[in-house]
Amino acid sequence: MVTKIRLNDEQWRTLEVLLEADTRRAATNQIRVPDRLKSNGLVAADPRGGQFLTLQGRERLNQGR
Repeated sequence: MVTKIRLNDEQWRTLEVLLEADTRRAATNQIRVPDRLKSNGLVAADPRGGQFLTLQGRERLNQGR
């Protein structure tokens, strides 16, 4: 189980936007991702610069606000 990391509104919305982009298979290169999400392992980047949710990021979204 993932520790429930406390997120502010901007960080939470970023996770939601990344999930929506993944669902629509939209480009994520232009989405600004706070460093905190990356350092906590919730978001990662692919070699082309696109951002994506890790499994931890998806689990954190499932835990709810």
